[in-house]
Amino acid sequence: MEGERELREVFASYCATAVSERATLTFNLGNLPVAAKAEAPLRFGILGAARVAPVTLITPAESHPDVVVAAVAARDRAKAAKYAKYYDIGKFYGGPDAYQELIDDLEIDAVYIALPNIFHYEWAFKALSGGKHVLIEKPITDTEAEAAALITLAEQKGLVLLEVNHYCFHPAAQRAREVVRSGELGKIKSIIGEYAVPNLLALLVFEKNDIRFQYALGGGSMMDVGVYPLSAILYLTGADALKVTRAAAIPHPADPARIDHGMRATLALLDGATAELYCDYRMPGWGPCGLLPCLPKVLLLLDMEGGTVEFFGFTMPQIYHYIQVTPRRRPQRTEKVYRHADGTGDGRWSSYRYQLEAFVDKVRGRTPQYWPSREDSVNQMRAICQVYGKAGMPARPASSFFVEQNST
Repeated sequence: MEGERELREVFASYCATAVSERATLTFNLGNLPVAAKAEAPLRFGILGAARVAPVTLITPAESHPDVVVAAVAARDRAKAAKYAKYYDIGKFYGGPDAYQELIDDLEIDAVYIALPNIFHYEWAFKALSGGKHVLIEKPITDTEAEAAALITLAEQKGLVLLEVNHYCFHPAAQRAREVVRSGELGKIKSIIGEYAVPNLLALLVFEKNDIRFQYALGGGSMMDVGVYPLSAILYLTGADALKVTRAAAIPHPADPARIDHGMRATLALLDGATAELYCDYRMPGWGPCGLLPCLPKVLLLLDMEGGTVEFFGFTMPQIYHYIQVTPRRRPQRTEKVYRHADGTGDGRWSSYRYQLEAFVDKVRGRTPQYWPSREDSVNQMRAICQVYGKAGMPARPASSFFVEQNST
C-alpha cells in the first residue's frame, strides 16, 4: 500500500508538471548545480526547436562539465530565436537552410537530432558527413536499411552515433539486466513489456495534429512509445534477433488505416522464449465509460525458470521504479538503484544525464558504463517493420533523401 500511495503521489506530480510545463515536459530531479565547464567542452547543436530537447539534452548538459549546448536551428527563424533566448543558447540558425548552417558551423562538435522521424536519416547522414558526432531521437530512422546505412557511415567516419534509448544507461536498468542474465533464476520463459500513456495525460500533452499521428512524418505509437518495450526486450535478453508472430493495431481515428495509437504484438525469441508487447497513447481510464484517470503502464515482467523479475517504471527510473525479484523457493526482494555498482553517478541524475555521460565518454575515447552494439538499432527497426506488417498496416516510408540516394 505504501508503494502504491507513493507512486500515486509521483503520478499526480507528473501530471501537474505536464500541465504547467506543456512546452518542455521538464522535471525537477534534485536541483543539480550548474557545472563549471571544461576549457574545451563538447559543443552541441540542436536540430529542431523541440519540446523534448530540454529533458534529453539541455538540462542534462547543465550539470555536465564537458558539455555546452551552443546552438539551435529551426526552419522558423522567430521560433529559433525565442527558443535560444529561453534556454540561454548562445547561437541560433533560422530559415530554410538552418539545419545545414548549423552542421557547417566549425564550432559545433556534436548534433542532437530532435526532428520528426522521417527526417532522421537525412540530417543524421548530413551531420555525420560533416564530421559531427550524432545523438538522435528514437527510432533512429524509419526503415532498417536507413539504420544500417547510418551505422556504417558513422563507423567509416570514426564518429559516435547514438540512438536515444536513454533508460538503458540508468543504473536501475543495468541492474535489472544483471539480475536477468546472472543465471540466478535460470532461463527466460516469457516477457511482458508495456508502456501506455493514460488518455487523460495524452490529451494534456499531445496536440491533435502532433507529429506522432502523421504517417508522412513517420508517426504511430510503435514508432514512439512502442520502441521502449521493444528495445527493453532486446536489451534484457541480449537477443540478436526475434520474430514477430502476431500483431494487432489499435487504429488512430485520424488515420485508422495507417496510424496506430496503440499496438499489441507477440514476439518469438530465438531461444524459445516469447514476449508480449503493448503500447498505447490513449489507454482508457477505469470506472464509468473509462473516465476516471489511471496510472501509466511502464512495466517489464519476466517469467523465468526459477522465479519472476518485475521492473516497474523502467522508462523513467529517476522518477520512480522498483525491481522486484521473486525466486520460487527463496524470499522475495525489492531493489531500487540510482548509482552504478562502483559508486559512480549521482542519485539525482536522470536516465538522460547518464546517457549523456556515456556519450561524452565514447567521444573522448573512454569506456562507457554501457554502450549498445552496432546491431541493436538495426534489429529494433527490423522488428518495428515486422510489427506493422503483421498488424496489416504499411511500414513507415523511407525518407525521400534515402530513396534518391539509392535510385541510381
